[in-house]
Amino acid sequence: MSYLKRLAVAVLALVLGAIAAPGAAQAGGWAATVLEPMPAQLTVNQTYTVGMWVLQHGFHPYEGVLDEVGLRLVDGKGAETRFAAVKLTEPAHYAVSVVLPHEGPFTIIGVQGWFAPYRVGTISAKGGLQQLPTTTALTAEHLAQYWPGAVKPPVLPVDESRDPFVQADSELAAAAAPVAVRPVASSTPAGPAPSPRLAVLAGLAAVVIAATVLIGRRRHHRRAL
Repeated sequence: MSYLKRLAVAVLALVLGAIAAPGAAQAGGWAATVLEPMPAQLTVNQTYTVGMWVLQHGFHPYEGVLDEVGLRLVDGKGAETRFAAVKLTEPAHYAVSVVLPHEGPFTIIGVQGWFAPYRVGTISAKGGLQQLPTTTALTAEHLAQYWPGAVKPPVLPVDESRDPFVQADSELAAAAAPVAVRPVASSTPAGPAPSPRLAVLAGLAAVVIAATVLIGRRRHHRRAL
């Protein structure tokens, strides 16, 4: 096998391996924070205790220990207030006390131990809690399997296309606005956006393979002469 052919095979294998390799979220390293209902309107500087659930994959408890669980409230100017949660009896169930330092609105971020921070939605004095849809359906079968008792996580609408994970704190101030929550119909899961790195690798593989084919044709043509 010639050098170019070996190079083409190596690049193609690299591209296929990169495509097949799951990302952190696809491999199971993600969770969703779901909050229990709160009053429709809230009072500034008053304490509200709310139940929160940290669901791995969005539908089952995490079997390990999460060192830090709680909520972050970020207002439109980027000012942040943190509230720590305490573990309750049910799996994945916590309680957290929240105080609005002003009328808001605030972006709510779920702190989930080693899992990536999760964008829950918004909260304000006049608008109350507005949760964004989750990305994975929490079914009756899940509830019966993991929470057979009376206390269960709330079921929210599902939007499989949204990215709920916080990439940078600079995004939060812009996101601190009232959110209209509505279910999103979807029969098939939306695939992840194409990675720029994979696009580059695929392009390189195509160039190398094309060059290999062209050189092979030229050599064949010369031998025929």
